[in-house]
Parts: sequence; structure tokens; C-alpha cells
Amino acid sequence: MFSTDHGRTLTRRQLLAVCGSCLGVGALGGYAYGSGYVRGDDCNPTPLDTSPTDWPLPGYDGGNTRAVPSGRAPASGLSERWRIRLQNPEQPLAINGSVFVAPETPSAEFVRSYELSTGEEQWAKPVSPSGYSLPLLAGGDSLFLGQDRASGETVSRALATADGSERWTSGVASGHVVPVFGAGLLVFRDSPALIAIDARTGEECWRESVASNLRSGAIHAGETVVVDTGTDGKIIALDARTGEQQWKFDVSDYFHPDEDDIVDARYGRIVAGTDRLFFRTYGGMSIALDAVTGETDWVTPETPPEMPAEGGRNYIPPGLEPIAFSSDVLVVVESDGTDRSDSLHALDPTTGSERWSFEPEAEEDVHIRSAAVAGETVFLPVLDELQLLDLSSGSVLETHDLDGYARSISLAEGACLVATTEGIVAFE
Repeated sequence: MFSTDHGRTLTRRQLLAVCGSCLGVGALGGYAYGSGYVRGDDCNPTPLDTSPTDWPLPGYDGGNTRAVPSGRAPASGLSERWRIRLQNPEQPLAINGSVFVAPETPSAEFVRSYELSTGEEQWAKPVSPSGYSLPLLAGGDSLFLGQDRASGETVSRALATADGSERWTSGVASGHVVPVFGAGLLVFRDSPALIAIDARTGEECWRESVASNLRSGAIHAGETVVVDTGTDGKIIALDARTGEQQWKFDVSDYFHPDEDDIVDARYGRIVAGTDRLFFRTYGGMSIALDAVTGETDWVTPETPPEMPAEGGRNYIPPGLEPIAFSSDVLVVVESDGTDRSDSLHALDPTTGSERWSFEPEAEEDVHIRSAAVAGETVFLPVLDELQLLDLSSGSVLETHDLDGYARSISLAEGACLVATTEGIVAFE
């Protein structure tokens, strides 16, 4: 659910600007952790169904694991099924036999639905994004827009996946939404609060004042919302059904010691595995927390890495950002703030030890933005190619050319959907 500018240098002023953009419009100051719990008396949400064969969320599921069951993606020897022309599409979602996609903001004018098997357009719905992104989520038979505009007001919407007709509109809206479909809820970040609404009706269920600088998080085990507080270093877990805090843990002890050049914070996405939560920091530390207690499980490397410098400017240190989790493998991307190419690595999720690494052929300007796992195969879009890697060794199994630069990848109902700068390509 995150995009990161790897080219920023990290003076204190610049990193504060980066962190500020991550926090988004609407963050409020002057609030501390604590009270504020309110529950709607009439709220009685029911679960929304999702199938393991679908790709209903940008990270596949609420844990951002980006890993589908074996057999739910194309086998070896991919061939093109269809393609559509669409300038710079965002991550495609797939549910109920349809693909849903919108162009990147601020140019987005429509959300469009396509038939997954043929690529034929089914419907288009006008949208008016109010922020830097148009977050799309899908569950049950509804498509959710976390942040749109209506009559000059910022709203969220629910549309029917079948025909795009509107189900509800809510004044609760955000560019960062955590779906809790097992509880029938959508949890919106509106710092200092988290606000949960009934996904079927749009009615508010609870709100909890948590912190003034909340950032987006993940769902663990379908019932725990995990968020962090940026430079404060707090990771907070709340019961998804009630908003009540379960635990809070401070990871700032692992922040980079060079405070004159870097204001450290969590970087990128949180990935929720079976027993652990994985993330990295701007300072280059990769951290695994026990998902039940929040206690530190492992940290790598043992000491903060040095900050690369070029032309008298400091850049963020190299670090391992989690991008996918599949049973006993954690897939991570190593990157820093320079133009050095990113690389892909597989770690043991119980220890953080490395199993293999994959280096792109180009030594510069290759940034890995997306990946997905199906069974024993990693689907990796790199520049204008789709590469399939062996999950156990990292060796390249096959390569396919794309008609533009890859932006993201989704796996659904035996299809591989690659979003490029020129449109969507479906492989089978």
C-alpha cells in the first residue's frame, strides 16, 4: 500500500519532509496515546467473503503478504491472454471474475471494471480523487474507494462490483484504509484517530484516539490492526472489532544513531506473517516482532549500516524492506537512497538469515516496486520485463517482455496481471 522515493537525501529537513508526506494530509498535533474509544450502538457488522483465488487488496490480503496458494497463478510457460491500454494504471484488483483499476492520481477520472477472462470492459465509474492516491479495496460483492469527492466534500464510497452502482457514501475518508473483512469493517486513519465503519452500510462502529502521527499498517490473523507512529518509534496493536489497544512497543532503540543526518522512522510496508510482523527503518534496520506480544524477535544487521554519501550529500543506508511472505520464506528488497539498483533477497523468517539473493543485470536505476509469490515461484516485474524466479534458490526460470515499465503485479484465478506504464497485461 506504499510507494517510496528512493532518491531523496536525508538531511534532517529533507527527511522530515519525507515523513510528513507519508503521514498525509490531515495529521493533527497535540494528541497523546490513550483514550477516545467510542462505539456506535447500532453497529453490527458481518464478515465479507473473499476467496483465496482473488486479489482483493493491493497487498493481496490485510497482512500485505502478496502470496497466493499454490496453483492459483499461471504455471511455467506463460503466454499472453489479453492486454488493455491505460496510462499509468494503479495496482489492479481482481474479485468475482472481474479486474478493477484506476489510473494514477491526479489524472484519474474513472474506475474501470474488466472481465478477468477476456479483458473486455464491463463498466466505468467517474471519480474525483481528493488526495495523492485513490485507494481501492474489494470484498464480498463491493468495491471500496477510500478517498473520493462528492459535492466538494471528501468521502468514501462503496460500489457494486457487478455494475458500479453506488451502495453507500460516508463522510469518513482517508488515503489509508486497513480492511478487516473478517469482522466486516474498514478502518480509516484520521490522525490522531482510527475510525472503523461497517463495510456493508458505511455506518461508523468505533473510533479510537491513538497518536497524532499515525501511519498505515497491516492486519494480523484477521483480527489485529497494527499501526506505527513514525519518528516516535511506537508500534501499536488494536483489536479490530473494538479498537481497544492490545499492546504497544517502542522500536526507537534500533533507530540510526546519526541524528544530525537522519530522522529515523519505519520505512515502507508492514508485512504480517504467521507469527511475526516484519518491517524496516529508514536507518537500514530490518526488524521482526512477535505478533502476539510486540516483543522484538530478531533484528538485522546487528549494528546500523553506514550512510552512503555522494557529492557531499548523505543518502538513506541500504536496508531490507519486506515485500512478500510465503509460509517459511520472507522476500525482501534491498535498496538505499542512491541510484544503485535494488536487489531481491529471501530470508528465513524465524531468524532473519539470508537464503539467496537476486541481482538485476543493470547495476544502476533498477527499482523493485512489486513482487508476488505463488507456490514455489516468485513473480518479479523488473523494468520492462516479467521474470519468474525459483523461490527456493532465486534462479531465473523464465523471462517475458512487457510493452512498458512495470509498476505492479497481481495474481488471481490462474492469471498474472502486470500493470505497466502503458496498461495492463494478463498472462496465463
